[in-house]
Amino acid sequence: MGQIQTSHTLTTYQLTVSLLCVLLGVGVMNLPRTLTVDIGTADGWLSILFGGIMITLQYAFVCFAFKRHNVHSIDEYTTKAFGAFISKAICLLLAIYFLLLGGWQAVAMSEMIRYFLLESTPHYVTIVTIILLCAYAVYYSLPTIVRVACFFLPLTVVVLFLVLLIGFKDASILNIRPVAPKGMLPILLNTKNGLQSFQGIEMIFILLASIQKRTHPIKAGVGALLFSTLLYILTYIIVVATVGTVEVQLLTWPTITLTHASESSLLFTERADSFLITTWILQFFLTSLFTLYSAVFLLKKVFPISRNWLIPPATITMIGLALWPQTIDDITKVSEYQQFAFVSFFFILPVTCYALVSLRKKARI
Repeated sequence: MGQIQTSHTLTTYQLTVSLLCVLLGVGVMNLPRTLTVDIGTADGWLSILFGGIMITLQYAFVCFAFKRHNVHSIDEYTTKAFGAFISKAICLLLAIYFLLLGGWQAVAMSEMIRYFLLESTPHYVTIVTIILLCAYAVYYSLPTIVRVACFFLPLTVVVLFLVLLIGFKDASILNIRPVAPKGMLPILLNTKNGLQSFQGIEMIFILLASIQKRTHPIKAGVGALLFSTLLYILTYIIVVATVGTVEVQLLTWPTITLTHASESSLLFTERADSFLITTWILQFFLTSLFTLYSAVFLLKKVFPISRNWLIPPATITMIGLALWPQTIDDITKVSEYQQFAFVSFFFILPVTCYALVSLRKKARI
């Protein structure tokens, strides 16, 4: 097995696919329920829209800031802004965040498998299995991981679109009307849940170190964000318009339930849920794989030892973080931490680095 490489090999298309892999995770499966429960109306698609606009603007700023100060990864930027010691501490926290994010995807996948496929299989068996597979894949180079993503991602997107097509014929516009009956304030407040569905975009902090000179990161990221935003909005509208606002709030996996609620003459309809579950298991795997790679990349910046030696402790930590939530209170705490960490790392950290490095440059002048 080869060591993890950071050679400049990623093209614009490969960068777009990599970002889409981490964006299209658990959100597609449960976002309709999450947004509908918190807002109480069918206006969650507006929260997704506002969240997508905010994320896209911030992503463009991140790419601008990295290029302006000639840095290629977050460890270089934090070192310029805060110094080596604080930079290592930030990288360690960011690595733990990625491990938690990847473990969370494994938990969601295990719950989906237990609910629909293997009812008697303990959830920890599925979690440990998927994370160990991710660890095995991380031993290979990033281009190898990206090639796997380029192979599987189109399949998952095609299957999802086919499932949405099944539900579209049974959708009723009455289920998503009226628009904003409680005003815009609840929708804007609910944007925080819309933002959470874009977790994973912060992986650009690591992937920028592996792009080619001719790669256009803004084009790749904006394309990935626009596509995922439109896909989230389309999924939300069709699921809620088909199942109904009240029913969506009672379902754990409303997107999968959509395949049961709809009837169609399409040949594969009877097994549409199986197609969706199978392909989305692959999507969960890819998301956890990229987050584990990102965590190992950052840990290498903190600890001066071989990357291959860092993969086992990173894997064990991801498994521990995935198995930690046992009660509703634990799950709520993890979700709150993820929201806070995502906003801090993706919004606050780049702006702070940009301001400090700019001030230091002006001071030298």
